[in-house]
Amino acid sequence: MGIDTRILPSSSVLTSEQYAESKLAAKQDDGGLGRDAFLTLFTAQLQNQDPLDPMDNESFVSQLAQFSSLESMQSVDNSMQTMAEGMRSDRFLLGANLLGTNINVPGPYSELIEGSYISGNAAISGDFESLNFTVSNADGKIVYERQLENVLPGDLSLMWNGENSSGEQQPSGKYSLVLTATENGKQMNIPVSTSQKISSVKWNEAKNEVLVEVSDGRTFSLNSLEKFNI
Repeated sequence: MGIDTRILPSSSVLTSEQYAESKLAAKQDDGGLGRDAFLTLFTAQLQNQDPLDPMDNESFVSQLAQFSSLESMQSVDNSMQTMAEGMRSDRFLLGANLLGTNINVPGPYSELIEGSYISGNAAISGDFESLNFTVSNADGKIVYERQLENVLPGDLSLMWNGENSSGEQQPSGKYSLVLTATENGKQMNIPVSTSQKISSVKWNEAKNEVLVEVSDGRTFSLNSLEKFNI
């Protein structure tokens, strides 16, 4: 004896239109078909399937596989998010621990505090006939000059004690360290980096990295820094 499907109450029937609307609503709610929405739709589909044409095994297994895949993706996503948050905390903590530390940053300018000194570095790429080290004040006037001898290729450390060439202490302020090389009668400036103190640390959300601000107000990515000074 056949079953008259017309006796089924209309409220228990899930039409294709209702299924599509429910699926769209779930997708709009969280940007994709989440776990709960998937289970709701899958259960409703089983409860309201046509008794004369039930879901075949292949479709059933396929939907279970989709659910398993969804669960795995959500688990991976949660794990990646937790890992990212942990890495962010570790990197920010590293940056915070560097507050007050001196680092080498590109550029010849540095702030002199009277009674202290300014240090810097330069990469020497070859044997030059001569190297001339000068320090200029904010007005561009050279206050200190020294000829460097027997400089070998490699990393050259520079230091100025804050005194002019006559041994007189110079006032606090901004000064620049310049290194000039002479080769085959031609002069060239060698890039100098100066030591600056880290004054603040912040997180760059857009680039997902730690930024450090140094004493002269410039900001650098922590990843770009190569040398820290004690």
